[in-house]
Amino acid sequence: MKIKTPLVIMFEDQDTKNVICHLHPSESCDSYQGYGLLVCDLVRHVAKCFGVNEEEVWEWVDKERTNPTTDITGSRQKLN
Repeated sequence: MKIKTPLVIMFEDQDTKNVICHLHPSESCDSYQGYGLLVCDLVRHVAKCFGVNEEEVWEWVDKERTNPTTDITGSRQKLN
């Protein structure tokens, strides 16, 4: 499979070890609501990959959401 239109690219910077995230909206995913659905899909994929219940992944998501361990870095022009 050749990936032509990625929606999200996340990777670890080899020097800083920071996680870098690039969003690439498309016609079918062009809003924060659409990306919210992608977040839900990702949680399900993570749970399946690691053989745990989705609720276990959501528990960690909620912990990070309420007490972030990393900052959002870099500059990105707002899409809307």
